[in-house]
Amino acid sequence: MASNMKKNSFFIIILSLSSCFLFADTLDSSLDVLPNSQLISPRPPPPGFVPPPLHPARVVLETRRLSEGVYALMANTPFNDNAGFIVGAEAVLVIDSHFNGAMGRQIIEAVRRVTDLPIKYLLNTNAFGDHVFGNYVFPEDTQIVAHQSTLDSLSMSSVEGMSRTMARTVGGDLSVFEGVKLRVPDVGFNDRWKVDLGDRVVEMYWFGSGMSPHDSVVYVPDSKIAWTGNLIFGDGSIPWARSGGLEEYRKTLVRLAETVEPVTIVSGHGNIASGDIVTKYIDYLNETINIAEESLEARITANDLVSEARVPLAYSIRPELQNLMTGFHRWNLRAAYEEALDKKK
Repeated sequence: MASNMKKNSFFIIILSLSSCFLFADTLDSSLDVLPNSQLISPRPPPPGFVPPPLHPARVVLETRRLSEGVYALMANTPFNDNAGFIVGAEAVLVIDSHFNGAMGRQIIEAVRRVTDLPIKYLLNTNAFGDHVFGNYVFPEDTQIVAHQSTLDSLSMSSVEGMSRTMARTVGGDLSVFEGVKLRVPDVGFNDRWKVDLGDRVVEMYWFGSGMSPHDSVVYVPDSKIAWTGNLIFGDGSIPWARSGGLEEYRKTLVRLAETVEPVTIVSGHGNIASGDIVTKYIDYLNETINIAEESLEARITANDLVSEARVPLAYSIRPELQNLMTGFHRWNLRAAYEEALDKKK
């Protein structure tokens, strides 16, 4: 098991180094090239791409009880980070720590309004700062768990570098990162991690690369509720193949569908969705791959394919996400086109 984890971690780090993209819409050569999933790519974003708006100012996490002992913490503004927590008979488990210390403390306060049980576990669903920068405000005895690639990536990163890379998502306001201390997960898992909180089992899975090489899924089997981090963006959205290929993303979602059966999905960003969004995401990726391959065969250039593209109406994008998802779609089309070119070589 240990040797498999080391091989897996090495592969993921190499994948991060070779295929990850910047959140920005221009390339800033002054930025550090980081050993993190938020690495800079020489490829500029496509026309119309809008960085996800993630500034945490005025964000309130609204507590929603999804089932007995299972709570989503939903951002009150579109596309800001969500979180959640699960209460067992003996302990509490939290999913993601949000953008900074203030948001991390907001999560802890939400837990304390429900229970006085200790927060024994904090799970990080990926290595992005908006999911892990609140880690440091949790109790010292809270065990932080993540996929091994997330642990390895964060171990080689810095708050300064990650903050600069994410600057465009907060309108360049680096003050939101003031005081943040990078607290790296304590435990890394390979494919699956499981814990019993006392009459409540929680599982964490890594099914493969998606939006990033680190995307993990938290699943509560008895209530069939899943937290998907950045792998799925919630109701009325499409995937964003930011850090890799669409074919691998599709395979990851197929493995998810074959392993767990979520009825309710709490995404890392966006609205709560029903479990059938997994199938919709797979359908979208298949269609986008096919469009790119057919365009290549028809000698349509990547620029012509991408420049005016719109998300097909069948995917019912929420009105407040139209511009963001249009940018994601164009990014995905270009990535799929490049994959099609690679197949031709």
